[in-house]
Amino acid sequence: MDLTPILSGGVAVLMLLAAIALMLYRRHNKIKMFWGLLAILFSGGTMLMAIVGSSVGTIYAKPSGDPRSSVTEFFDALVTGDYETAYSLMDDYSDLGLDTQPESEAGQLINQALKESYHYELVGDCQVNLIQASQRVSMRYLDISAVTSQLGELTAKKLKILVQTREHDQVYDAEDNYLPEVTQEAYIQALEQALKDARSCYTTVEFDVPLKYTGGKWLVLTAPELLTALSGGTAA
Repeated sequence: MDLTPILSGGVAVLMLLAAIALMLYRRHNKIKMFWGLLAILFSGGTMLMAIVGSSVGTIYAKPSGDPRSSVTEFFDALVTGDYETAYSLMDDYSDLGLDTQPESEAGQLINQALKESYHYELVGDCQVNLIQASQRVSMRYLDISAVTSQLGELTAKKLKILVQTREHDQVYDAEDNYLPEVTQEAYIQALEQALKDARSCYTTVEFDVPLKYTGGKWLVLTAPELLTALSGGTAA
């Protein structure tokens, strides 16, 4: 139930009664009519504004700028490796770890192929509601699990070639087990072969990118699907 009319009416009645009381007792209490009426109007007006303001709720200033442009700038920065710019356009994360290089050679190869796979397109118009917005995006990325699923068979083939082309003691240890450096070499060769056909492991996800107007600009909020794409499908 909206009590605004009742409360406003009550304040108006009080202001009227106060004005009548002022006229009746101003001479006895030596109150100047002008200042007395001014005080009544000021205090009554303040109460009316408070009542009306509480019923209207928060009033938002109209945001400036185009949220769609912020989305474009954000994804352009991601796919080109300009992470400083990308992070400056995010509201809920300050760092996604994208500029961290894996220590292993295999990790570096996969990471490079993943970042080369990034591609995006904006889908439809941006939906704006006061200081919130949403833009649908389609993003392509390398499905790492699709790459690694091939490595067992490919590594075995590479090991077979190494065994056939090298001396026994260059492949096996004293107990006829593969030398660690040989298995690592075979694995890297297998990974490199798999990544030559990386495009066959590309996948695309479509999702909504939420935005929030804060600090005088539109900032991106990180959707779970975005984290999945950036990690090549490995993010939980």
